[in-house]
Amino acid sequence: MAAESPRWKRSVIALGLGLLLGLWLLPGSPLWAQDQAIKLVVRGDDMGMTHSANEAFELAFNRGIITSGGLIVPSPWFEDAVRRSLEHPDWSVGIHLCVNAEWKNYRWRPVLPYNLVSSLVDKDGFFYPSAQAFLAAGPKLDEIEKELRAQIDRALACGLKPDYLDTHMDSLESKEEYLTIVRKLAKEYNLPVSGWCGEDREFFDIYNVAPEEKEKVLIEKLKSAKPGLYLLVVHPGLDTPEERALIDQNPDGLKNVYRYRSAEVRAITSPKVKKVINKRKIKLVSYRELKAERRAALN
Repeated sequence: MAAESPRWKRSVIALGLGLLLGLWLLPGSPLWAQDQAIKLVVRGDDMGMTHSANEAFELAFNRGIITSGGLIVPSPWFEDAVRRSLEHPDWSVGIHLCVNAEWKNYRWRPVLPYNLVSSLVDKDGFFYPSAQAFLAAGPKLDEIEKELRAQIDRALACGLKPDYLDTHMDSLESKEEYLTIVRKLAKEYNLPVSGWCGEDREFFDIYNVAPEEKEKVLIEKLKSAKPGLYLLVVHPGLDTPEERALIDQNPDGLKNVYRYRSAEVRAITSPKVKKVINKRKIKLVSYRELKAERRAALN
């Protein structure tokens, strides 16, 4: 994943989306808003991207605090990610809607034949590496919708029952007309969109924190969090030759990204982190649970 959007921009987008979605979790006050608990969704991104990422997700789900994981459907290791997910039906899995492939010499194409979505791909039929390149190519709205729908449908055809949608990098959050497509699909498939459910997604932002500081910073945030619903986004990976070969083509992308991703796995599987969570009685929640809360509020 390339560098994140400026915080102010993401905050404005999150606020606007919450209003435009018509408060997805209403009618009825959601359970997380009815008490004074600290609730934390720990979302992992980029499942299916590499074999090492899939291994890291399995470790994070089975021994860590991760509560939900987003699959990149067009990615090379998607089928392996599906197999693992089906073997662990307790995992809360989402669709990481994708129109970018940012890694040098490690790219992927759309789910649809690329001649059917030609405005989304470069001359070789691959997704563009950045939001800027994606926008400059003039993507057609109907092709964006067709491809995103195909990604969801492919996941469903594989037997997955996704609990949420979210987006890879910033391309789909860069224009209102793209967001309209995401909202349309969320409504059609009856899925929440991560970050649009009232979560505070700024407080636990550790994306750019130095690898050696991630565990420490996460513990500090856990100790200082006030009651509310929070979102922590991580990108699980391992220190392997496969992940060391990853080079983000975006000029503002993280260098030696494997160090950041493996450090996040260490942080979210850390006994020290778990100890603080238990001591403060922080409730780890998934998007599957938020969906259930919505259903309860509607009944």
